[in-house]
Amino acid sequence: MFSTSVQQLREIAESMKLKGSEIMNFVREQETLEKEDKAKEDERKAKEEERLDKVKLFDIERGKLELKRGEQASMEKEKDRQLELDREERARQEKEKERQSELEREDRARQEKERERRLGLEREERARQFELDKQEGELQRELQREQEKHRQETEKIDFQAKIREQEGGKKAE
Repeated sequence: MFSTSVQQLREIAESMKLKGSEIMNFVREQETLEKEDKAKEDERKAKEEERLDKVKLFDIERGKLELKRGEQASMEKEKDRQLELDREERARQEKEKERQSELEREDRARQEKERERRLGLEREERARQFELDKQEGELQRELQREQEKHRQETEKIDFQAKIREQEGGKKAE
């Protein structure tokens, strides 16, 4: 809106062929109208500013809400990601536990196999030793028989020699 000066209003009033007090009344009326228009314009601007402030406030609140929702969504995603990591860790630990159990079973089986192999070797060694002892016993008995046979033959030879001596001494008499 244009602000009209008093001088301009007088010139307008004179161009409308107004005189004296009519000019003053015209100027006052115009100033009053301008003041009313200015007041209405100021009120409209204030309302517009208030509306813009409300829109800004609404936008700020909406932004805060969206930010809060975004943060909540991020927290939910992080929580889900952490849960997934925890599940993966538990699965990895369970797999490792199963692997350890399998290794322990294999180790026990290997130890049992080794124990059975050692027992088998010990049985074989005892059987071999038994056979050796048996053979040695038989050899000892055979040796004793041979020694006894030799002793008996030696006694027999000695006895025959004595008998010949006695017969040779009887003949010499």
